[in-house]
Amino acid sequence: MNIDRLHIRIMITCSIVSFAKREALAASYPLEAIDELEQHGYIAQTRYGDYYNTKLAAQYLRKFMTTYSPRLKVVEMVELLDHAPEYVVVDIETTGGSAARGDKIVEIAALKIRHGETVDLFHRFVNPEKPIKNSHIHGITNERVKNEQTISPVIHKFKAFLGDLPIVSHHIGFDWYSFLALEFFRNGIRPTNPAACTVLLARKYLDSPRNNLNVIAETYNIPLLKHHTADADAICANEILQLIMKKATAQ
Repeated sequence: MNIDRLHIRIMITCSIVSFAKREALAASYPLEAIDELEQHGYIAQTRYGDYYNTKLAAQYLRKFMTTYSPRLKVVEMVELLDHAPEYVVVDIETTGGSAARGDKIVEIAALKIRHGETVDLFHRFVNPEKPIKNSHIHGITNERVKNEQTISPVIHKFKAFLGDLPIVSHHIGFDWYSFLALEFFRNGIRPTNPAACTVLLARKYLDSPRNNLNVIAETYNIPLLKHHTADADAICANEILQLIMKKATAQ
């Protein structure tokens, strides 16, 4: 790969005013490009600096994930989970709401589910090595996680826990495609896990005024001990999933 030529192409991309055109062009680059740029010191040299390069990395990730961990239709999610002997339900908390703007994971919680029952738990706090803007939401402060491991060793441990099992979350686009899979990608892990989303499933199979985790929990009297903590949210998401699966498989 000709790095200088690639860098020129990215500079041209950044000069395009239309966001949609920038996104389309970025998605056309080879998946290895972001790694090459980092290795050659170009990561902060585009017109939009770190923000755009992070966004560009997210575009590579979307292209990669579409190939290896495609978004499933709702009926495919139901079929997948109905036939899978085990799967993992996950929730994360982050420094902010956008991986594309450089936000990082600060907490990961995951339940391993076998035939509807929890058989194992993964729970880690993470030092994001940057200010945590969302402390007012989840209560996790930089002081709280200053002695925790950074994301690299944690993400490898999470992958060992997850294996090749299907992954489920309440907003799979956020937890998996935007944050966890991006960290897999950054750490040399190629995630191929099939993924399901309880938000999408709830839209089809539940009758809730909104599909927020806490609203569904309140509507169906599902316990949610402390909203916006990853372990409590993962437990609640699994309870919602079990309800959905009962309704879906009964149809």
